Amino acid sequence: MAEVRVLVSDQRPEGGPAVPPLEAIKAVALHVLAAEGQPEAELSVTLVDDARIAQIHVDYMDIPGATDVISFPLGDPSDPIPILGEVVVSVDTAAREAQERGITLQEELLRYVVHGTLHLFGYDDHEPDDHAAMHARQEELLAEALARLP
Repeated sequence: MAEVRVLVSDQRPEGGPAVPPLEAIKAVALHVLAAEGQPEAELSVTLVDDARIAQIHVDYMDIPGATDVISFPLGDPSDPIPILGEVVVSVDTAAREAQERGITLQEELLRYVVHGTLHLFGYDDHEPDDHAAMHARQEELLAEALARLP
């Protein structure tokens, strides 16, 4: 059996908010993959700042401004070892949102990792019913993953 591979990279310039260990981010992504029944897969999680995600947002979606997370599906989930895609997360947005909500940066950042990964499995949050279902699943998986972290 092939192994699940999750690559996590921090592509931010020096001096941004401190993030949880990359291993924690990887553990959360692996939890989502397992929970969604993908025993063998490849996934990339990239941490960026608001300037970079704003550029990605306009380049690939033609929407100006920063956002929290963008997912890029890359492969066919039915491939023997699917390359699910890439999840790009704005640490700056997570830091602002965490402060506004009175939660830790780690929790908000990991929420974005879960959210972006669920998009790669076909979850959508544009319609109210889809939004409710996706966010319920997101919060369930986030709580499970957080409970497993040291």
